[in-house]
Amino acid sequence: MEKFKFEEDDQIGKFDLFEDETKIGEVTYRKRIQNAISINHTYVKKEFEGKGYGKKLVDKVLEFAKENDLSVSATCWFAEKVIQSYE
Repeated sequence: MEKFKFEEDDQIGKFDLFEDETKIGEVTYRKRIQNAISINHTYVKKEFEGKGYGKKLVDKVLEFAKENDLSVSATCWFAEKVIQSYE
């Protein structure tokens, strides 16, 4: 079963994605200003690539941002591609 683990401090946040106890990948963001974050890294382990997990990670940050009234940008090329697909 897939599950997310969330961590955040004053400057950065991170979601890890797990399948049972196996870590599949992660996405990280930096806090830019009070109500804005920027996704700066998306990673999926090689054996899980091509299965939509990267998009699930970015979508999790977008969901988090919506729930917390945050604007989102990206310096990570993959996250930017996902965000643009919704525009």
